[in-house]
Amino acid sequence: MVSTSAFAQEPKLPEYYPADYGQIVEASRKEAGLVVYSNMADNNWQPVIKGFNELYPWIKIETLDLGSGTVHTRWEAEAGSGARTADILVSGANDRWARYGSEGRMLDYASPETERLPGFANPYPGIYVMSADPLVITYNAALLPEGQRPTGFASLVKAAAADKATFDGKITTYDAARNSFGLAAWWKTLQVKGDDGWKGLREIGPMIRGEVSGGPMNEKIATGEYLVGIAVSGITIFPRLEQPGGEILGFAFPDDGTPVMLRGLGIPSEAANPNSAKLFVDYLLSQKGQTQVGKGGLTPYREDVEEAEVRYTYQAIAAKVGMENLIAVGFDKAIIDDAAGFATKWTAAMAGN
Repeated sequence: MVSTSAFAQEPKLPEYYPADYGQIVEASRKEAGLVVYSNMADNNWQPVIKGFNELYPWIKIETLDLGSGTVHTRWEAEAGSGARTADILVSGANDRWARYGSEGRMLDYASPETERLPGFANPYPGIYVMSADPLVITYNAALLPEGQRPTGFASLVKAAAADKATFDGKITTYDAARNSFGLAAWWKTLQVKGDDGWKGLREIGPMIRGEVSGGPMNEKIATGEYLVGIAVSGITIFPRLEQPGGEILGFAFPDDGTPVMLRGLGIPSEAANPNSAKLFVDYLLSQKGQTQVGKGGLTPYREDVEEAEVRYTYQAIAAKVGMENLIAVGFDKAIIDDAAGFATKWTAAMAGN
């Protein structure tokens, strides 16, 4: 949980904001702060909330770190119950965002930052992209010799097939049958890779032990319970590299296709504090906000964010692996209808079938 409060001050707003934007600011002073449901940890939020409260010190923010699917199931269960629930949702459960976009469940708010964002940033009315986070390969650098460290999905399949004894039960990833984040990531990745991707997955499927969260994957790789993680969220590994013992972990942007999770952001139509929520969304999408998003370990995608101020930018990753090798995991409505069939096929591939 992260929270800050103080007496009101008059914030300095960008000159391109509409003349009546001050009405939103004034209305926020009478609201009860913000509750944010997300699949992000406190350390991801701290720089963002610090920067936001420098502008709006009277808005107290409470963040709950939940799994991508739990963000939505909890909010859906609470919505309309009269209980205090989320004013803002943030997650990588892109099947849910596609559904909300189709059903109009988010507040149709047009941010004044929209025109300064790339086209993918606003896939549906009221739904925005907060960050564009890469999914990477992670490995135990102490246990896996350089010659066996995968550089991509294909190289992992090749290495594991050549040495099943070493890799059996030692590969992990998000279980797409049990995790919304994993479902979205693997659905799009295998859509791009096609039959060759499914063939490779069936080869290593019996060697994989699925997880539902990135943090445990990296901890188990560090202890040697796993050797390799595939399609692991970068925001879980990058901070870990800088912590004590981080040198035991290595990572690579997959050279045959780096999935980039477009992390969804929206204000529920029934939000109790809509004005405060609008201010927060606008800040997250702004140049300053995106810079703070990057300082929190996520990947900003605005072109005017200085790479020197953050770990990575979307543009820097594209330059590193090639734009043609980025797999954008977005908000395709087809995933809604395909999800059940995909989960069945995924489960079969995990068994080598």
